[in-house]
Amino acid sequence: MTEEGLLLSDSAGRLRHTSDPLERPAIGDWVACLPRLGEQRATIHAVLPRTTCFVRKEVGKRTQSQVIAANIDVAFLVMTMGTDFNLSRLERYLALTKESRAMPVIILTKADLCDDIEPIVRAARACAPETALQVVSSPEGRGLQETASYLSGRRTGVMVGSSGAGKSTLLNALLETDHAATGVVSAHESRGRHTTTHRELVCLPSGGLLIDTPGMRELGMVNASEGLAAAFGNFASEIGELAQQCRFRNCQHEAEPGCAVRAACEEGRIDERRWDNWNKLTREVAHQQQKGDPAGQRAARREQLRLNRQSRKSQQND
Repeated sequence: MTEEGLLLSDSAGRLRHTSDPLERPAIGDWVACLPRLGEQRATIHAVLPRTTCFVRKEVGKRTQSQVIAANIDVAFLVMTMGTDFNLSRLERYLALTKESRAMPVIILTKADLCDDIEPIVRAARACAPETALQVVSSPEGRGLQETASYLSGRRTGVMVGSSGAGKSTLLNALLETDHAATGVVSAHESRGRHTTTHRELVCLPSGGLLIDTPGMRELGMVNASEGLAAAFGNFASEIGELAQQCRFRNCQHEAEPGCAVRAACEEGRIDERRWDNWNKLTREVAHQQQKGDPAGQRAARREQLRLNRQSRKSQQND
């Protein structure tokens, strides 16, 4: 989007061939470009500094980062209130949003298809007590005005969620058009197919901008240590305090004897599902960091061998 209107643009060779994918233009970026008005095209020469950046690990086995959206003020974490509702997935979305520095807003869709919304709302609020939450029914118009208000004052938002969560239906309702294609959710699996196949930034009647994204089957954690701690809040602090009571200083909270964290989990003093997800996401972040750091990988292997020897010795003494 330029003063001369909408121009189809490509990147200069230096940007296309850079080794760092984070330096390449992404949706939501402000860029410096050279218009070619006779062709209604432009060449992007530079990406301006970003205020926020929503990043995930590239899909597959590669460890590079992929920018989902840049310069966003609000991230709508869209989840259906059907059987696909998943607290562990919500915590993953929340951690990556916190890492991006954008404001997260939980959007619970398809309220018109849910017989009892209160248990789902309570579970989501307990999982993220400090995060704004909005219940939405696009066919009934419920929650649409409140959702649009988060983008007032020319703010930019992005919708992230799995296939079938209702992102395209919500976008159409906010635009009051059939702009985005929508699909039918499988009655057998309660899962949707991809109807949005590309990222697109649209202007809302309210004046805000909204980025629609395809459903994400993979949302890999990468360099999100701070976001992870922020997403889990007091739970992370509670785990840290319990870890101080473990028999071994470098306890991995797995099979080591004298583990205070595992004991608290078995006694029901901490939520086992949340602990399992915290453990999984923490290891995922550490694994991605080690992949980019060969020396760190070797040190981690040495530390694990040491802990294994220590555990075996302790079991023998017991």
